[in-house]
Amino acid sequence: MMKSDWTVKGLLLAIVLLLGTLTFRQQPVFAQTRFDYIRVVSAVFLYKGDQGLLLLDERTGNVWFMARAGDAYKDPVFLIRIPFEKIPLEPPAR
Repeated sequence: MMKSDWTVKGLLLAIVLLLGTLTFRQQPVFAQTRFDYIRVVSAVFLYKGDQGLLLLDERTGNVWFMARAGDAYKDPVFLIRIPFEKIPLEPPAR
């Protein structure tokens, strides 16, 4: 009777450990696209009275605005460059 109890507990433990490793695996969800370095900061953004997209180019730190014109978008307008190199790699100590 005791041997089957230990067997059941061992199998349950193995199942829990296996499910735990499957749960905590890091898997990227990003789509492989041509513009994978462009991030949409805001899907609804107002700039000079126009509504559109606010975009960030992660390669250069440039922020762009694309105004909406009906179902299409106008050409992007450069807004600002964010100097990522000035951001420290380590957070400040508390």
